Amino acid sequence: MYLSNLKIQGFRCFDKDFNVQLTNGLNVIVGENGAGKTAIISAIRQLFHDSESGRYSITSDDFYSPFIAGGLAATSFSIGAEFDGLDVMDKVALLPWVGASNTALLNIQAENREIRGQFKRVIWGGKSKSSQFDPELLDLIQCIYLPPLRDAESKLSNGRQSRLSKLLKALNRKKLKQCRIKGELHPLEESVKEFNESLAADDKLSIKDANKLITENLTKAIGHHFGQQTSIQFAESDFTKIAESLTLMFFPDLSVEGVVSFRELSQNSLGYNNLLYIASILAELTLDDEDEYEDQPLFKLLLIEEPEAHLHPQLQIRLLNHLKKVAEENKNVQVVVTTHSTVLASSVEIEAIIHLSKSPVPVATPLRTCGLTPDSSKFINRWLDVTKSNLLFASGVILVEGIAEQMLIPILAKIVLEDQKEGGKSLEDLGISVINLNGIYFKHFMQLYCDIESADDSEGKTITENLPIRCAGLTDLDPPKKVTRQVPDSDKEGETREIIEDLIPYDGNMGKGTNHAIELVDSINKSANARLYVSKYKTLEYDLAMEGNNAALMSEIIASLWPKPTKMESPVIVEFTAMSKEDWTKKEPLEVAEAAHKILKKIDDDKIGKGLFAQVLTDKIQSNGFNFSVPKYIKHAILWASLLDMVKEE
Repeated sequence: MYLSNLKIQGFRCFDKDFNVQLTNGLNVIVGENGAGKTAIISAIRQLFHDSESGRYSITSDDFYSPFIAGGLAATSFSIGAEFDGLDVMDKVALLPWVGASNTALLNIQAENREIRGQFKRVIWGGKSKSSQFDPELLDLIQCIYLPPLRDAESKLSNGRQSRLSKLLKALNRKKLKQCRIKGELHPLEESVKEFNESLAADDKLSIKDANKLITENLTKAIGHHFGQQTSIQFAESDFTKIAESLTLMFFPDLSVEGVVSFRELSQNSLGYNNLLYIASILAELTLDDEDEYEDQPLFKLLLIEEPEAHLHPQLQIRLLNHLKKVAEENKNVQVVVTTHSTVLASSVEIEAIIHLSKSPVPVATPLRTCGLTPDSSKFINRWLDVTKSNLLFASGVILVEGIAEQMLIPILAKIVLEDQKEGGKSLEDLGISVINLNGIYFKHFMQLYCDIESADDSEGKTITENLPIRCAGLTDLDPPKKVTRQVPDSDKEGETREIIEDLIPYDGNMGKGTNHAIELVDSINKSANARLYVSKYKTLEYDLAMEGNNAALMSEIIASLWPKPTKMESPVIVEFTAMSKEDWTKKEPLEVAEAAHKILKKIDDDKIGKGLFAQVLTDKIQSNGFNFSVPKYIKHAILWASLLDMVKEE
């Protein structure tokens, strides 16, 4: 049994019908701030008795309110939960919720009308709101919620709400019941009783002497008539109070020698206390459902906001892997996690990820429904490292081939966005991430954004969804480096011979692209949210050099980066220094192309390299007051991802 679908209307940031599909096991909800991650968790909590954080009471803030002047809050909200994967026992126990179907339904509706400090709400199971509802059925579902700012130390300390006492009571539930029926003490109670008796009789500990002195002074003070007997012992003798008196100690070293090196929780780090807290909850959730643990719930739901709190990356990954294992190995346990951590997002398989976007209305998209082919799914799972997982938290995405584009696109975007009346002045302002794919892997990643023809599932076809945010891809044309052409044969009059020479592309002398990603352009560009843009001439650096007077600045950088010989002047430095002083806006296309060809060859040389050149060029563009021309294909990609695609694409 697992929570498979959640329908929300009028609650928090969800105005109209909002729907999120969950899977059994582990669910990781990601997305930018304000998309509704916490609202989903809060909606689930409205349905159940939260055994860890208590009942989630309705407040006026729970009713949707538009972010406009004079906007009226929703008059009501409704939340509906669907449960699938029910076995025979689940169906029998939840029969009023199931009816004749295979899905259990639980619903809540609340009116935005406060009466004596409370909001009217009604909860029902099944399809009919008028059906009789048994509140005790809610006890069959255990919901535990861990907020993002957890006070782990107080939860682990002794007391009524102690995690340790809750675990011990859960472990001993059946044994306690048997002891009460037989009129016997629980073994823990018996042990404490025996210990108290030994304390009172032990002369070595001076407990007996201390008790005698107290009694004598009490008698002297009030007389024998009013005198009372005293006894020094551990105060708690009831199992519950004993369990609540226990505290958890932390051992920083698990070796035999370190057993004595325990310390108080207050001496421990926030991160480790957080882990201890979560571990104690998982220990309770993973209790067997066999007879020795009777009264166990049918279904256990663990909700964790930001499990990464106070944890370094390696511990984040280990914790998430353990949560996944717990959810997989315990069929009645489901885990729902919300996170802002790219580390967590990159360490979980995409089948478990649910992407949440907020513009123009909140939309939840499970990545498993994006129509990825098995090969693409495996590829993304393998390559979704911390850097690439940024795409799951962005308002828009620009996918690029390599490190040079990743460094240059943000600075070029500032030039493009400077002329726009709306929007921010940088990609950061707009929440857009530039993702380096380290290759031409658009086929795999852009399936997350590309619309696929939806079909009625009654025809046996899969209905797919895609991430509803803008995605632009930038790739190189990559024409052949060499071309073959016929020239007059000087040795044989009237005949020609074949020569092989470098291809130097410019208008009127273009080469056909060899980049296999170009084949994707037509299908990608038909979609609503994705575009793939291709360089006009050759590669990023070549196309940059073909624009305006860019060749001058790029030549200056090459001259500054080229190794300087000790005894003689470098011809390369001399040539590119001269090129840096030319005005390339006044040159013929062939001359500019020849300069671009030379520039690209030197950038590709091991003496410089694309990464170093892009870094220096980025700094130069910024220091020169952004006086640099941006190729149209890059400009169009930036405007598309920024929702500012008003420019006519040529």
